[in-house]
Amino acid sequence: MKKVLPLIIAVIVITSGCIGAQNGSTSTTGTSPTTSKVMPVDFKSYGKGEVLANWFKIADTSEVYVSIGYEDLARHYFPNAKILPAEDYKGGIALLSPKDARTVLRGKPILITVNDYFGYIVYKSGLKFVGPDKGVMAAFNDNGKAHFVFTGTSKAGAGAALEYAMRLREGAKVNVDDIVRSGDFEGVVLKVIGDNDWDGIPDEGESWYLTSFKAIEPFIYYWRIVEGENVTVSGGFIRLVNGSTVYIHALGFNVSIRVKNPKNKELTYIIENINPRYVEVSGETKSVDMGGTEVKVVSSSDEVSIVPKDVADYRIIAFGDHRPDGGTKPPEVFLKIRDEINKDEGVFIIDGGDLVYTGRVDEWAALLKEWKWNKPIFVAPGNHEYRGEGINVFHMLFGPDNYAFSFGKYRYIIVNDVEENYGLSDETFAWIEEQMKAAVSNGQRPVLVLHAPPIDPRPNGDHAMNPSDGEKLLQLMKKYNAFGIFSHIHIYWYGEEDGVQMLITGGGGAPLYAPPDRGGFYHYVRMYMADNGTITVEPVKVEP
Repeated sequence: MKKVLPLIIAVIVITSGCIGAQNGSTSTTGTSPTTSKVMPVDFKSYGKGEVLANWFKIADTSEVYVSIGYEDLARHYFPNAKILPAEDYKGGIALLSPKDARTVLRGKPILITVNDYFGYIVYKSGLKFVGPDKGVMAAFNDNGKAHFVFTGTSKAGAGAALEYAMRLREGAKVNVDDIVRSGDFEGVVLKVIGDNDWDGIPDEGESWYLTSFKAIEPFIYYWRIVEGENVTVSGGFIRLVNGSTVYIHALGFNVSIRVKNPKNKELTYIIENINPRYVEVSGETKSVDMGGTEVKVVSSSDEVSIVPKDVADYRIIAFGDHRPDGGTKPPEVFLKIRDEINKDEGVFIIDGGDLVYTGRVDEWAALLKEWKWNKPIFVAPGNHEYRGEGINVFHMLFGPDNYAFSFGKYRYIIVNDVEENYGLSDETFAWIEEQMKAAVSNGQRPVLVLHAPPIDPRPNGDHAMNPSDGEKLLQLMKKYNAFGIFSHIHIYWYGEEDGVQMLITGGGGAPLYAPPDRGGFYHYVRMYMADNGTITVEPVKVEP
């Protein structure tokens, strides 16, 4: 197997409508076209999705125009074709790097653009999609000639587009809902799972899953084939696989890695978003390195675990709502709060959400340039970032919406309540109660972390969960003596509602909702988590 490209932030995805998994190489021979490669396609004679579905009948596969460095992809997928330089492309089939595709797709409904943080990204009908796992297959007429373009945000993305096309040739069906059709243009955006060496070719030891998608990207968090090994993870999600290295974003302090039917291949696991001072590694390992906010483990064992050390009293940090009031630049006071939190003591950080203003990729890029923490951070989604393309970026960075972890005598339950009319589904309520029961049975106190609080403590305030779900959540918290950490309301408030202790910390940088004497000041919160279940709260003011 060819080895790895430079590390790039990426995610791996799948949908229920994906084109089935396939190992090994796929190729096609030249097919006699029904229309010359330089003649335009009569789009009116095809239904939506039918141009792509029948590409191999329409296009001339005897010639392929190829970007420099992509020749191996062309030889793999078009072994009998004549390879021509991309710089001469004026019609027919083209296999293009993202750099070359930018010019060819300019002005089209699907195109490739560049962001100074994420690199090459796909733009489709008003939405941007980040990560090197994106592919694009597009057919269109330009200057009176037919064009069939295969490209992506990386070589892996271009290979995904080609693999998708070959599977269509073999009889796979197009998901019409995912197709962009506009005049004499038809295209689709794709994502690939499992191209671990990012070369665009299914290799031995890889298991590819390929899917088209419309707007919201689905994700696989907990499973991957690496060097032929079936790796599953709990307590964290697989952010990236790069060759034989698996990058795992921890969702707590107890991360388990298991290899089913191991072949004793040596794999490297990098567990990120962890506090090495408070964990230990169990299982057979070749080496363990700890530092910063990650643990690196090299092992050929079928099981490796990161487990928390025994702790009694400890401190955590909480804050939220650090979005700007428009634009992309993070508020200056947020940067001050970040610096103060990094200088402060605490095992980890709770972030109540509202990280960016609208969730657009450019806003995320501006935030991530400043996303510098020396402690693990666990984030509940806020309503501002959890929309449109922002949902995809949130999941790429922070993983699933709802999860829970235990540390010391507390179980932290992170929940998304910014959908469902600022409420929770019956299934989510059932899951929350299940987590609370587990906590109590283990002698732990539940701590709920949600963006919108169940009540607005301000006189005549209405910036909270919908009343019926808010009341239901309060009753559940009261039943299990749960503590609540919320944001959404841009103030500091700590108190009780019907015997339920809760904290609202919404002064992370967004515009304040009250004067200082009523909690309207910028701050973060120190929380002292005592071994007996007593929680002490101390706000720390930060001047803008």
